[in-house]
Amino acid sequence: MIGAIIAKIAVKKGFKALNDHDLEGFMKSWGDNGKWIYPGSLTVSGEFEGKENVHKWFTRFLDQFPTLTFTINHLGVGNMFDLVGNNVISAQWDLDLITKEGMTFKNTGVTVLTIKNGKVVQGLDILENICGADFRQAWGE
Repeated sequence: MIGAIIAKIAVKKGFKALNDHDLEGFMKSWGDNGKWIYPGSLTVSGEFEGKENVHKWFTRFLDQFPTLTFTINHLGVGNMFDLVGNNVISAQWDLDLITKEGMTFKNTGVTVLTIKNGKVVQGLDILENICGADFRQAWGE
């Protein structure tokens, strides 16, 4: 159970780092071969493999949304008894954004993180709002 508590604390710190635009702090939890999967049909959608490519994706995210606030509503842990840092964590959140153009946007989603040896090896976003002109416009497309 202590491993699950540590994992939840780490995930909360990761979302706080994003809220604070602390990309270096956020990336500390990622493994070198980590993969980020983002839904939709935008230029930012797809699978981004390797810590460098994940870093580039989140750099673009933070550049596009200079003001953002993730509010975590629920955290789920796949293995309550993990002691070695291998787990799956889900975070259900609400997100308030302001784009660099000044547009406000809201979204709700779930991020699923697969953790091996204490490092994120895969992150996946599942978003409520990925269709429509507002989503495309929020990303500057």
